[in-house]
Amino acid sequence: MPTTARHQLSYHDLTRCQEILKPPFRKALGCARIDLLPPPALGEPNQELLQGALNKGRAVLDRTGGRLLIPLLDGLKPLGLLAAHGVSEQQLPDQVRPFLSALVETSLTLVRSRLTARTDALTGLGNESALDEALISAAARLTEAPPTGKLALDEENHGKGLTLVAIRAKGLAGWQERHGRNLSDQVLRELARLIGEAAPQATVLARVGQTFFMLLSGSADQARRAAETLQKSASQLRLKGAERDPWPVSLSLGAAHLGHRGAGPAGDTAALLKLRAGRALLAAERVGLDDLLFFQDIADRAGRVQEVMPLDRVLINLGRMHGLTEGDRLAVREPGQAQGEIKAEVAVSKLGAEESLAEVVSLARPASPLRPGDVLRRLPAQEASAQEPGRRQSLSLPGGEVAVTLEQATGALERRSLMAAYSALCAAEEPLATVVLGVEDLENVAEVTGRLGAEALLAGLTDAAREAFGPKALLGRYSPEALAVLLPGADTAQAGEAAQATLEKMREQGGRPVRAGVAAHPREGFTIVEALNDAGKALVHAGFLDPYSVVICDAVSLNISGDAAYGQGRLAEAVAEYEKALLLQAEESNVLNSLGVCHGRLGQMDEAAECFRRAREVTPEDYMTHYNLGLALLRSGERQEGQVCLQRSLELEPEHADTLFQLGCLAQNRGQTNRALDYLQRAAAQEDCKKEVHSRLGQVLATAGQRGQAEAAFKQAIKYNPRDAAAMSGLAGLYLERGANTEIALSLARRALQQEPGAAQHMLAAARALLKLDRAHEALDLLKDALARHPQDQRLQKLAAQAREMAQT
Repeated sequence: MPTTARHQLSYHDLTRCQEILKPPFRKALGCARIDLLPPPALGEPNQELLQGALNKGRAVLDRTGGRLLIPLLDGLKPLGLLAAHGVSEQQLPDQVRPFLSALVETSLTLVRSRLTARTDALTGLGNESALDEALISAAARLTEAPPTGKLALDEENHGKGLTLVAIRAKGLAGWQERHGRNLSDQVLRELARLIGEAAPQATVLARVGQTFFMLLSGSADQARRAAETLQKSASQLRLKGAERDPWPVSLSLGAAHLGHRGAGPAGDTAALLKLRAGRALLAAERVGLDDLLFFQDIADRAGRVQEVMPLDRVLINLGRMHGLTEGDRLAVREPGQAQGEIKAEVAVSKLGAEESLAEVVSLARPASPLRPGDVLRRLPAQEASAQEPGRRQSLSLPGGEVAVTLEQATGALERRSLMAAYSALCAAEEPLATVVLGVEDLENVAEVTGRLGAEALLAGLTDAAREAFGPKALLGRYSPEALAVLLPGADTAQAGEAAQATLEKMREQGGRPVRAGVAAHPREGFTIVEALNDAGKALVHAGFLDPYSVVICDAVSLNISGDAAYGQGRLAEAVAEYEKALLLQAEESNVLNSLGVCHGRLGQMDEAAECFRRAREVTPEDYMTHYNLGLALLRSGERQEGQVCLQRSLELEPEHADTLFQLGCLAQNRGQTNRALDYLQRAAAQEDCKKEVHSRLGQVLATAGQRGQAEAAFKQAIKYNPRDAAAMSGLAGLYLERGANTEIALSLARRALQQEPGAAQHMLAAARALLKLDRAHEALDLLKDALARHPQDQRLQKLAAQAREMAQT
């Protein structure tokens, strides 16, 4: 593997890493405000002082501006300046200037490390962190979408917007299995080169595992052109070393285009774009498409019948994540005849995340039954509605006339019509209350009594709601188990009272329990388009309470919603939910703590620490708040303050395993073996300790010379986590030191290398084992590879010299 060259910095790099560039200077100079300034252009007026600081290559005090100007240079290249405000001349004796120069070099080294950490070592493209950063930055520059209640993901947007393309080589896993990692790495490097050539204008190119991403600004057409160029170039790729088994490289490509961003944080928009590009790629792979598939085209180009079921039902490979909604109509055609004669029409009856059940509405040719593999295409609303005359009507709403369709079973608006009416009401920006009424476990009722039984329950709920909410209320299907009520001009109190009346009527009738969630507009800090979704979140909150409960959306509702997003790994969505919860209750400790955890998981340690500090002010006796703050400070380099927080956490909860573990790691890193041993042994004694505790404990015990106990700790670590590379490598080292179990030591070292390929410690252990087994030539081959990866490692150099001597004898 090639070694990574020293990263050449730029001012743009510094702006991306301000959170690690500024704190050392802020702490060293004791100033609250530090600004990052770009290098002035030559001859730029009124910038002589800044230019002078760069020319001299040392800090200059701007007495007029009351600031210290610190030049940032990469060799002789000027990158920019830091302006430290409130620094006096008394703070700058002569001995301070060399210290500032060393601090600049250290800070720039940290920036280089950060950027290296965001670069894929194999291809030189960005990694996932770089991709996420570029997505958020690009999404923040988009204009906000009009208030339709949904992000505008229209493919064409007058040449504006963002397109994210996801790319994966077909069959690469099988190729790697046949030919090994070297050839598969060659494929990835070649693809990285071709992608760069096909899209030189890309905002970012990145690799995540075996998937490549390219982010393009502008219209979706340039993504199509880049995809065509790339597919053609890939098909002509010839791999060295694979002449006897040539592999025609072919790519699967998925994309999502975004014309506007949503009303929430840019991170939400970025996460949605990334999610949809990935889904489009999966859909393209599933049906074997060779050209670029956009997310919004999945239902038209990648829909297939998966299974034909009894009672005129089919299982289809489309669901909620592909933009499908309950009641959608789809045309069915023979495979290979996407534009041919329609053989049947199906309607989605039970919507799932990735798959759905659909019922056959009409069969054009009874003699030609549906079969797995039949092609699906979503029918436009006007085509589908033509099949059911008499169920449409027009509503006159403050936002305009809206054509709607009523459900046959309940007489309420169907899902799409409900959202159309809601969009019209949102456009009017007038007071609006929303309610979502949900029947508990209705899906299981449908399984037992059939669809008609479930629809009867929902029809009864609809009748009760009409009576309680009055004639001005608009009722519609919110989900398969829930009914939505739109109340123009009403507030939360009125909506909540009517919702409670509805629930009391349902309680009198008996049957399945019903609950309700309520939200209204206006609310400070919230837009009108959020009201209906927030009522749905309040309904989820009500699900934790007694049957027939009504919940008005509050901080707890949004905290529950944020927790759900966090649990599914949708961190940007979770952050948005927690931030909205704080608009309703600014000092809610649980929300602050959850928001801090999300920021931490996203690598935003300064923001995480700020959240934990606020939570600590609210609940100073909560040990978890001190623990989380300490962890965030440690990860942002504030070790002393971080340790103080961890020690306070331990005072409040002396047996907290995670705190003991972190303090043990700190002590180990500082060479405080006895203290580390105490902390880690106490941590290991807790039932809920991290799996990593035993591996760390083994390392410290080995350092302390307690090799027998260290072996036991490493074995325990491997028992808890058979993929613990550090524990396997550590145990291998102990076996080699006492000259026993050498074959087992070699096996352990190789297993560690499988988990962490290229790790110097594991390669060293494996080479030592090979030498002890008199397999010097194998050891020398392994050490050559190791030194190519780690050329400065003196342990490897010394062992390689020993291996060369043994190989020659």
